[in-house]
Amino acid sequence: MGDFGAWLKAAEPTLRTSAAAVVTEHGRFTWSSLVDRARTLAAGLPPAPYGWVIPPGGGERTVVGLLALGLMDRSPRWVLGDPATWSASGPGTTGGAEPVPAGPQAAPPPHVDGPTYATATSGTTGRPKLLFGRPHSMAEAVELYVGGMPEYASAEVFATCSAIDFAAAFYMVVAPAMWLGRDLVLFRPSRWQTAVPELAGRPGICLVPPAIAVLGARTAAARRTFRGTCFVPAGGGLTPGRAERITEGFPASTFLTMLGSTETGLLTVSREVRDDGHVGRPLPGKPVWLEDAGPDGVGTLWTRGPDTRFAVTGGRLTARRDGSVSTGDLARRSGDGGYVLEGRADDLVKVDGVSVYPREITAAVRALEGVVDASVSVDRSGPLDRITVVAVGDVTEAQVRDACLRLPTPVTPYRVVRRHAEESAYDERGKVLR
Repeated sequence: MGDFGAWLKAAEPTLRTSAAAVVTEHGRFTWSSLVDRARTLAAGLPPAPYGWVIPPGGGERTVVGLLALGLMDRSPRWVLGDPATWSASGPGTTGGAEPVPAGPQAAPPPHVDGPTYATATSGTTGRPKLLFGRPHSMAEAVELYVGGMPEYASAEVFATCSAIDFAAAFYMVVAPAMWLGRDLVLFRPSRWQTAVPELAGRPGICLVPPAIAVLGARTAAARRTFRGTCFVPAGGGLTPGRAERITEGFPASTFLTMLGSTETGLLTVSREVRDDGHVGRPLPGKPVWLEDAGPDGVGTLWTRGPDTRFAVTGGRLTARRDGSVSTGDLARRSGDGGYVLEGRADDLVKVDGVSVYPREITAAVRALEGVVDASVSVDRSGPLDRITVVAVGDVTEAQVRDACLRLPTPVTPYRVVRRHAEESAYDERGKVLR
């Protein structure tokens, strides 16, 4: 890292001349006005030895915080996340949407020099952790998306109802809108009336959990056309049946399904909605490969690129010296040059001494009539692994258990949770609801 200057400096002229805006339920705020507010905010920020925490839930005020830190020279370290967890003030931190000084718990590993940014993830343990990247690589990441996906190049609007500290919402929606000077729509899951008019009749990207997109389809109710709108499923769980319900309310809309993680950024892209584990082909320009493949061709997925993260809190590096990181997914190559998921290396569980992958369980439950989504979680806190199956839709516990018993490797869930079709098996960050 030789240049520690403002990482948003190159984007400022675009933002100042753009007619686009950040749109929330509270109004429309032009990028030019937000840049002016950011400049004023940045001028009043005192030194912060560990950098800054930007609260994610403040709508356009959060965007102003991002702009302020992005336009500061010299560029500071920053975290997009909960101030109660990551700020110097600690658990008692309340109120406000402006940046607050970060505490030592938000610092990257000691040997990491220069500006960093981080978003938080609960991981598989439920304990928050930060994953760090370089803010100066974000322009290159946006160029990668625009060059590899025509939908991104033509998008006039980027929208999400997911919290913007959810990594996918940040780097797939917020960062492109900010760098390209396009409309950015931030709305609550219950406020589709904010997003629908902005999406109708315009090319755009809308990242939302599939269950929430179904609810949005009821609001849209096929009263307009949505040709050019691409729905990106946050957290997965997009089934052919659910896609049909979404397009009924959003006529002419399409889907852009992606495989990625907070550590790796985007790996593969598909324009099909499938439920057979096929996740599409590598994003053009993003190296993707398998390692440690067995005789069946199944190995772990690896990648490298400008949208990857390289370290986590606790002093551990997740990336190799050449920047390569693994998703932790097990996959095999498909005949069309894409990849098919076969589970996760860390999701493999032993049930009565037999290896079982949760993806096989969710596929069997989703195949039941009346089921619109399903998820599996594994409790490893006791002497035995205990599996919980969540089924969303009109289905009985007995049907779920029977589907699990009819698997090639029969499974007996410790617990079955049934949820109404309007609910989801995942939270707004794509994590399994237990």
